[in-house]
Amino acid sequence: MPVTARHIQLSRMLDTSIEDDEIARRALAARPGDFASALFLEAADSDDVTSAESARGYLDDRLAHFADLLEPATTDAVRLAFGVRVAAWD
Repeated sequence: MPVTARHIQLSRMLDTSIEDDEIARRALAARPGDFASALFLEAADSDDVTSAESARGYLDDRLAHFADLLEPATTDAVRLAFGVRVAAWD
């Protein structure tokens, strides 16, 4: 399987080499907090994110983009860690 744009994105976000979906799944499961932090920084840099509510919408969109690489428990951990960061905006 060739390296995809999502693999490249995850490599950048997690500062590790992601070469296929299985490596991506393992990296995300092992580091949900790091993934949440990277998503938070993306949201903070986005001109479209102007509130905690829009940050949560941004998170939903990004989780949907990576959904097939995320186990339910990983998604829950990412949401929790992201929520802690966003709570400072409320």
